[in-house]
Amino acid sequence: MVKKDDLKKLIIENKKSTLKNHWKDAFFCNTIKYSGEIRPNEILLWCSSEYLRGAYPIFILNFDQNKNLIEIKTEKNPYHKFRNKQSTVIFSILILLLAYNTDLRETLIFTFAISIFGFLLHIVLSKARKYETKLLTNELRETIENIERINNPELIIESKKEEEEEWTSSKFITRLLLYPFCIFLLGFFLIIISSKEINFKIIAGIAIVLTYLITDILLIIRKKNNQHHH
Repeated sequence: MVKKDDLKKLIIENKKSTLKNHWKDAFFCNTIKYSGEIRPNEILLWCSSEYLRGAYPIFILNFDQNKNLIEIKTEKNPYHKFRNKQSTVIFSILILLLAYNTDLRETLIFTFAISIFGFLLHIVLSKARKYETKLLTNELRETIENIERINNPELIIESKKEEEEEWTSSKFITRLLLYPFCIFLLGFFLIIISSKEINFKIIAGIAIVLTYLITDILLIIRKKNNQHHH
């Protein structure tokens, strides 16, 4: 079993898990793992990553009465929770301002368009967050297993790595629906651009659609490269 004292040594920067501290950690990639907070029966560990930044998870290491590690849980950090609430508030304010300054028809069209874009963006960010969280989790588990090997060299510890397939049926169906839809939206925006002046809504729409397509494709390529390296 891995002891609490062994895992306390992983903490390079000991600090409280507060909104202020996670807000600071969100602006750079932490290469000196780990930051953490030591509590009586648990240790909180976290580190930012190249892509997650403010959406990185907090690892909660729970210990029994003998200070042996019994489980590892994850949760969203306070800054990530705050940013989700902030996005909801900003979206609501935009809709209210639009409803006040325009007619009902334009408000409904804008709300529908933003909802679609938000849905696309949510999908790609969720995929990236899930993948990066899995990498961070595997890295932490390997670190803990190495500590256990050092403490108990007679033990044979088999590391189980589950590589999530990128082309499952659900992901294939999602891409089958979203890729053509994104291409349709790009064509629609190009037609609008050719017939009238460019405005902020059109630019924002093109940016969001391209962000989804490019990020999803890069994520597939990155996972394929990682599989080749392993």
